[in-house]
Formats: sequence, structure tokens, C-alpha cells
Amino acid sequence: MDIVIKLTDLSDEADQIAEKLPDYFNEEGLRKIKIATQEDILFGAFIGDQMVGFAIYKELNPEAIETTWLGVLPDFHNQKVGSLLMEKSLKEMAKRYKVCEVKTLSEINPDPGYARTRNFYKKLGFIPLETIHPYPDWGDGSPCQIFVKWLRN
Repeated sequence: MDIVIKLTDLSDEADQIAEKLPDYFNEEGLRKIKIATQEDILFGAFIGDQMVGFAIYKELNPEAIETTWLGVLPDFHNQKVGSLLMEKSLKEMAKRYKVCEVKTLSEINPDPGYARTRNFYKKLGFIPLETIHPYPDWGDGSPCQIFVKWLRN
């Protein structure tokens, strides 16, 4: 299976992938993804002509970006698509930025899906920086864990 990772403007396809991930994205998340796919930096993972995953980055300042959204079609989970998407897109982003952050649900909330998410980012070299609880707009039961990864010196 040849997976190609590239910058894309196929926001509708990324939105459709997100809609197929109800365990990860609620209605508010889907609304925010629709905005982000049009305004921020969008990478796609492609097998042939089919987009099977997306990663969205937002510039925080001239040296830092945030991974705001990441999604892979369910049929392609556990096949290294997400890892390859992150590795290759971050390699490309390292040409311009020094550091990347990502926010996810803290281990204070024992949700097993987010335990896998935290482990995914750790395997990619992200390190936990801090937990913010409560995090604005996330609600009392959703503490935010911020991870960071140096892309270059």
C-alpha cells in the first residue's frame, strides 16, 4: 500500500473523513474542523486518488505550530497511516517551524481511546508539557494535556 503525504486543499474530503469518526469528533468538533480545513495548513494521506487521512496545523507564531486536528478513516486505523502522516507532514513543517504542540485529553480522565492517543503522540516524540484543568471550552471533565515536539533547532 503506497501512501503519499502532501499539502492539499481538499477540505471537503477531510471534512468527510472527520464525519466518519464519531468517537473522536462531536458536532462542535466537526464545525471547527470545517473552518480549520479552509483556514489552516492541511495535509492529506492518499492511497491512489483517495484521501484516507488528514492533519491540520495552525500557526501559533513564526516559530511554532499546533496540530489542531488529525483523522484517519476507520478502515485504515492501525496500519501506520496516522504515524506516516504525522512524520512526513512534521518533516515538511520543520522547514519553517521549530516546535509543534498538540492538545489532547489528559490522563486525569481515564478514557481508553485518549490513552491510545497520548501514546501515539509519545511514540512520535512528543513530550508532555503541562495539564490545564479546567481548560476553557472543554468542560470540567475534560482536562487538557499539552504535548510538544521540537522539529529543529
